[in-house]
Amino acid sequence: MDFLAPFHPQIIHTPIVMLIVGLLFELVGRLTKQDWWRKAAFAMLFLGVLGAIAAVLSGNPAGEAAEHAGAPEKAVDAHEEAAMLALWVAIAALVARVMALGLKKIRAAVEVVALVLWLAAAIIVGVAAHRGGMLVFRNGAGVQPHATSAPQAPGTPAGAPAGAPAEGGSGSGSEAKPDKD
Repeated sequence: MDFLAPFHPQIIHTPIVMLIVGLLFELVGRLTKQDWWRKAAFAMLFLGVLGAIAAVLSGNPAGEAAEHAGAPEKAVDAHEEAAMLALWVAIAALVARVMALGLKKIRAAVEVVALVLWLAAAIIVGVAAHRGGMLVFRNGAGVQPHATSAPQAPGTPAGAPAGAPAEGGSGSGSEAKPDKD
């Protein structure tokens, strides 16, 4: 699934949002005893699992590319392991939630198991997201430098446009000068 690697940064938001916000909907539905919250939560859990599958499928080749570009293998592996664990725990929560629909006597107990698994999946996906963010922001994983930007001149203030005069300098001397009359 190498063709999915470039889309990994866009795909990952689905499982993160669906698993975490879906859990919040589930909790609100339980507290308010309004069934539509729980139905929406179930849909979000389902979409979160599908999104997690896509994130893992796109993340494996993206991780290899990040390692080849210099990202630390240990950090990439830790991110991948957390993502994979989040996927499996979310699948278990979904299976438990579906099983609870067909049960009568132990339905409440199975729903509690599903809720605990869902909570674990939400926490783990948060950890995986944090680790992925650290790969990008600390190690520049998947970040391409701009080839068109000119290098900064020594002494140029940070954030100044390329070619701006250095501090205290008058520039390159090629500026247009006003005519003296």
